[in-house]
Amino acid sequence: MTENVTAWFTERFETAVHSQYQQLTSRLGDTVSGGGTFVGDKVHFPRIDAVKSYKSPAFARLALANANQDMIEVSAEPEFVAFGLWDPHKHKYSIATAVEYGAQAAAAIARAEDDCIVAQLQDAATNGVKKIGLAEMESIVTLGDYVTVANLDLVAEAMAVLGGNEVPETDKVTIAMPFRNKVQFSLDPMMSESNKKHMVWDDLNWRRTERLPLSNDEAGVDIFVYAKSAIVSGYNDKLTKIDERDGPALTDIIGYWLQVGAKARNARGIIRIKSKRNFSLYREPTRTFETNAEVFPA
Repeated sequence: MTENVTAWFTERFETAVHSQYQQLTSRLGDTVSGGGTFVGDKVHFPRIDAVKSYKSPAFARLALANANQDMIEVSAEPEFVAFGLWDPHKHKYSIATAVEYGAQAAAAIARAEDDCIVAQLQDAATNGVKKIGLAEMESIVTLGDYVTVANLDLVAEAMAVLGGNEVPETDKVTIAMPFRNKVQFSLDPMMSESNKKHMVWDDLNWRRTERLPLSNDEAGVDIFVYAKSAIVSGYNDKLTKIDERDGPALTDIIGYWLQVGAKARNARGIIRIKSKRNFSLYREPTRTFETNAEVFPA
């Protein structure tokens, strides 16, 4: 325990961090696969390419070693979030202060997760993903452009491409986009129809994140549709508490450090949708049926 901060402040800070962290549903940390093996600061994930069955048992035995497989290595780098509590101000601290510190720490941890996942999605779009068992890179599919606002047709096309790439239907699919572009989809009449039949985008896990970077011309943004199995992440299981005293600075330090890392595993499970960032809030009415001029004269 720090020397001058009372136990209740640190305990309330810890409670706020964990409760706020669990409530940050917009983060991307739970939209990707985990479960890798930590070796020091590295996490290793196995990959195996698609295989086919054989009618001949003898031929099958010959082909056992022909399945492309490898291990990918994810660097889980340390991330720190810490606050300095200066002694002369400690008489002003309250439960509300501890809660505010905790909320900010939880948000910083979520941003660290989002940043490494988005960085890998962007890297996959720019450089591709290394093929399983091979040195060559495989490009991901890109839809749309930066001069047109993305619409539900592109979202449905992305889902169709994932299905054609044999992404399992049980695999959770996420669409990550800036909040501004998510508003555009919310304005679409098809998204607000309460009586619509089941649509392909109903299966999507809609997530907004402001971590997605703009394109070079600042006019467009990349939206990503990806299967959970296509991105792997490694995080240490527990947050490590920072609770120390900096005597010369007359400051107590409270916070956490963690290790985070992510990497694209399968190019066929990631789709990029290019979209214009800005759009008009005006929407023309959508005609749902043709009127009969005789029954309903002008």
